[in-house]
Amino acid sequence: MSSFAPAALGAPPRARLRALAWVAGVALGVAVGALASRIAPSLAPLAPLTLGAMTLLAAGGLAATLEEGALPRYAGVFALGGLIAFLAALWPSDSDRLEAAFGVASLGLAGSAAYSLAMSAPRRTLGGPRVSAGHLALAGALIGALGLYFIVYVVASRDLMIADFMAYRQVSIAVATLLDAGRWPQVIAAFVVSMKNDYSWAPALAPGAVMALTAPLSRPVYEAALVVFYAVPGVAALAILTRDLARRAGMRGGQPLAILAIAMAAAIAAYPTGVAVAARGMPDIGGLALYVCALRLAERLARILALPGGHDLRLARMTRRVTLALALSIFAMFLFRRWYAFAGIGVAAALALEVAMLAARRGAAFRWREAAMAAALGALLALALLSPVIVDWLPHPADHDYAALYAAYRNPPAIFLQGIGDWVGAGVFVLALAGGAVLAARSSDRRLLRLVVVTTAVAGCLFLRVQTPYAHHLYLIAPALAALIGAPILLLFQHSRVVGLAALAALALATMTPMVGAFAPAGIAPTGGLPRAPRADLAELRRLKDWVDARARPDHRVCGLGSSYTFSGQLIDELWQLDAARSPIYGDLKLRPSVKMSDVDTVDGPPNPDIQTCAFMLVGDPVQTHLDPSYQQTVIVPSREMLAGEGIGAHYRRTGEVFHLEKNVDAVVFERIAPLNDADIAALADRWRDARARGETGLRGAVGP
Repeated sequence: MSSFAPAALGAPPRARLRALAWVAGVALGVAVGALASRIAPSLAPLAPLTLGAMTLLAAGGLAATLEEGALPRYAGVFALGGLIAFLAALWPSDSDRLEAAFGVASLGLAGSAAYSLAMSAPRRTLGGPRVSAGHLALAGALIGALGLYFIVYVVASRDLMIADFMAYRQVSIAVATLLDAGRWPQVIAAFVVSMKNDYSWAPALAPGAVMALTAPLSRPVYEAALVVFYAVPGVAALAILTRDLARRAGMRGGQPLAILAIAMAAAIAAYPTGVAVAARGMPDIGGLALYVCALRLAERLARILALPGGHDLRLARMTRRVTLALALSIFAMFLFRRWYAFAGIGVAAALALEVAMLAARRGAAFRWREAAMAAALGALLALALLSPVIVDWLPHPADHDYAALYAAYRNPPAIFLQGIGDWVGAGVFVLALAGGAVLAARSSDRRLLRLVVVTTAVAGCLFLRVQTPYAHHLYLIAPALAALIGAPILLLFQHSRVVGLAALAALALATMTPMVGAFAPAGIAPTGGLPRAPRADLAELRRLKDWVDARARPDHRVCGLGSSYTFSGQLIDELWQLDAARSPIYGDLKLRPSVKMSDVDTVDGPPNPDIQTCAFMLVGDPVQTHLDPSYQQTVIVPSREMLAGEGIGAHYRRTGEVFHLEKNVDAVVFERIAPLNDADIAALADRWRDARARGETGLRGAVGP
């Protein structure tokens, strides 16, 4: 690429090359500012000036710090980026097409950058593993162990997939259906569109491809794909991080495969709930591989910046390669599951702190040039890779104020602590703190340890700013749990195999069996990794499924009002899994025999107007909510009206059919006797707003549209 200035024509002087890069960078900044002004005119001049200045600063930083040989290539990149942004600012197309275009460009940039790294960068530069036959055998053993765990967990609990667990299975079925029909361009288009949404299609692509080749509706096939593509890489990544921390604490030599095997077992035992979440059908565990990769790359970048003077040209190239790989890892985390963005921010913050500490110690001897280059390149890559999200979010930033939107998901401290006790266990936290102290005392190089601890703290605090976590969100702290507990076990294993294996066995018995719970207070040891008791109403759910199947049609819809794990509107759409004989995917929403009901005021707004198409309504009695009821009036108001026969309930009658569900909850059946019109729906929305207003004191988040 640097051969753009042929020797035969004579290389331009260094000053002219750098000036050319500066001019291209200025053009890029101006074009980005113009694009921001076009897509978010209501935010002018703040948004255009901010984005334009950020782009100009990053491009200028690169132009000032790049070595001469790299200047022509980056000047060309700046010019091309500026041209794309300028044309987009002039493109008279609607926002959806603009977002799709930037989505394709973002994926193209990520793919080409990843290919360039894979083809040109030495593996040691990027921290890539060396895979041997022994490693493959170990991976096979891990697949077998996790697969057996998945089977035991699902069979013992007779688990039914709900909510997000079912959502990704259904998206995987959609991917499989499209691929099976040869409609792969639609899969790509849907994936590109989903890049800007809260739920990306990324986790569904691999399982969907496997299901397309086998059985699209099969849960065993879906779960097998989760094991191979997500659970195994996630656990293996935690094991590698554990091994690395143990090495920095003095572990030397030994048997590499045995060390990795012990580290894998320790990772599972330290957070067994994470494996249970995957067994229930959630693909989120796969993000741990990207998370650990980002941590290791951040350490490598800090290590490069800590090197003494000399070899500037080689180290500049290494800095750019590692920065590019780090940016791609963080982008992939964000694309895989949105909330991993908190981990990405944590990695960036921990790395910035590490570099600042290094700069303070080194002073003038610090590699300021390489650090500025890495910061500028990282910022520019972030803007480019996240361009479809910026284009979508910038016109209406309040629509993505998640601290307000997800206010309903904040639980009181007592409930939060109870959940943490069930999912992690207070004893496990104590072990992690003790393990961290041991590693800090024994390690001569604490850089990776600091990165892990600071990243975890930042990611956890940022997430708590938005909502109370559920079990799968605790993957944000899983690297710290696994590594701070597993690394000391590896040190014990090196000192004495018997002692190390005994420590691992004791940990597994405490976290993966009910042994400790038999005599210790609740919350000391986790219970989340154990199979849950099956629902007590499975027979009644089968009766409900048969009843719904006999009546639900697109022109005669059966709907549900409720929002708890016992009964919800979504439950009707999830009953198909009891006998997976037909696909739950509809090519046209008009063909759906049910209506997706609103659940959370700040997220969904008033009750769904499509409620007027429901011929039958099943209502939870008592009214079913699972979050702060103050934020679920969109469920409570219509449910109460149905049960009381008022408002929209006056248009329905009780049929006498009742489904008796667990926890003393009834699903009461109502049949429509008079049509609902737009005026009825508008009046329902007004009553919903009145209910919100009566309880508005102290609530966060807008009332909604």
